Amino acid sequence: MIESEILPPAESQAEAKQAEPKQAELKPEPPAAETPAPAPRPAPREPKEVEVKFTTDSEGLAAALASPLLRGNEPSPARKLVSIYFDTPDWDLKKRKMALRVRRAGRGAPMMTLKWPLQTAGDVFARGEIEIRAPKMEPDIALFDADVAEGLRQVVGEAPLEAKYETRVSRVTRLVTRGSAQIEIAFDDGAIRAGESELPLREVELELKSGLPQDLYDFAATLAEALPLRLDIVSKAERASAFCNGAIPKPVKAKAANLPADANLDEAIARIILGAIDHYLANWASLRASDDPESIHQMRVALRRLRSALGMLKRVVPCPEFEAFREEAKILATALGPARDSDALRELIEDGPMGHFGDKKDFAPLLDALEERRAAAYAESRALIASPAPSAFVLRLSAFVARRGWRNAVTGMELTTLTEPVAVFAASALDRLHKRVLKRGKKLVTLPDEQRHEVRIALKNLRYGGEFFASCFADLRDSGPFLRAAATLQGLLGAHNDAATADHFLSQSHATEAARAAGLVSGWYARGAIIADESLAREWKRFKNMRPFWR
Repeated sequence: MIESEILPPAESQAEAKQAEPKQAELKPEPPAAETPAPAPRPAPREPKEVEVKFTTDSEGLAAALASPLLRGNEPSPARKLVSIYFDTPDWDLKKRKMALRVRRAGRGAPMMTLKWPLQTAGDVFARGEIEIRAPKMEPDIALFDADVAEGLRQVVGEAPLEAKYETRVSRVTRLVTRGSAQIEIAFDDGAIRAGESELPLREVELELKSGLPQDLYDFAATLAEALPLRLDIVSKAERASAFCNGAIPKPVKAKAANLPADANLDEAIARIILGAIDHYLANWASLRASDDPESIHQMRVALRRLRSALGMLKRVVPCPEFEAFREEAKILATALGPARDSDALRELIEDGPMGHFGDKKDFAPLLDALEERRAAAYAESRALIASPAPSAFVLRLSAFVARRGWRNAVTGMELTTLTEPVAVFAASALDRLHKRVLKRGKKLVTLPDEQRHEVRIALKNLRYGGEFFASCFADLRDSGPFLRAAATLQGLLGAHNDAATADHFLSQSHATEAARAAGLVSGWYARGAIIADESLAREWKRFKNMRPFWR
């Protein structure tokens, strides 16, 4: 057995399990390491639950309960659910994003549940799940299938499983049908308890019981637009463990696409779009909980990567939805721009001129003005992700991927494009993007700022494309040097854009006491642009002479 991998149960067990809660294979994430190994492809029978969760407050929960959209069949009586979550003293399950709980509903028999992230990249609304009856409110690994139990023991070792926290909620459930989907709606009102501390918990969960995921996502998008509900991908277990440990959610960078060697273009489209959705949503929790500048930055990167991917794809798959989603992503990214600009300018002031010139008190009036603008921009950004538009965008895009909506845009022989190995499309797309960079970059050092900006955009698209498809050409050569060279050029070209952004802010700062600091900052940016230009010619020549990794 592969270490830290729980293999699927034998086929002979399948029929016996139909009358009991389902058990099947589990493949948790590998142990944390400096360079995590790429996740293997999921087995076709990997069990999963598909669920969309919204958080809300007491008023929002009442509105959801009263909404005709969620009326469904006759509601079940409210049930008291007590769930106790277990882990080792060193949180070995949490490190793998796994959750082990034992739950009792009213006076019913306890149920032991194990959940884990699926191996399918970007499948943010689906998780692996095993559920089985338990004799008491304590976990017993031996009750699971033998292979599952062995795999769990590899994760926890000889460490004891101890109760870490619990949730107590009053749950009302309803069953609704939308399109092909039969959906269970759970209205939860309760709290997370860790020791003597308590955190309110009010959620509306939509779980797909049967039918197609796209109908679930479309229905969830309608709810996001109609009710005071906030889309949230943080599970109860993740929320509770963070509360228990006093942890603040961290910003998340994009994960490598790691397209399978035998992937076709159709599969690659789904994985790339879902990866961008995952990246975007994964940073909402950090923005809600902190002012970490990286959360805003990573959300904008996710939206830019999505726009870049859709721009590449629409050239071979003429799908109108690609352009429509690109425009929505642009609007959302633009709305986050003021917060990102404020962060970048503050970082430059603190790391640049403030550490080299005069008394730091000279910069206080300017930083105060900048912080006022930054606070307002962050408030607007938080209001944005709490508004219906981003949630509806994510859910409708997820529905589009689930139904493979781009297939409707191609007919006849064009369908063969989707079944070709993705490397065929990737090589052609990267060649085109590379030629665009070289064409726009002629006489690069002498180009005006507007044309340099066009080169920078072309470089971004080439770099994102290279990151999407690098795994397709891993047998040719390492993509790292080429992509790092593109990133270096992108940074050098950004120096002029940074200077223009700074000048715009400084021109709006009219406080007399900030004049000297504003002058120092402006000069520092101008100096940075000159230094960047001195390196630009050398780096541009090096980039042009590099052999593309896809050839």
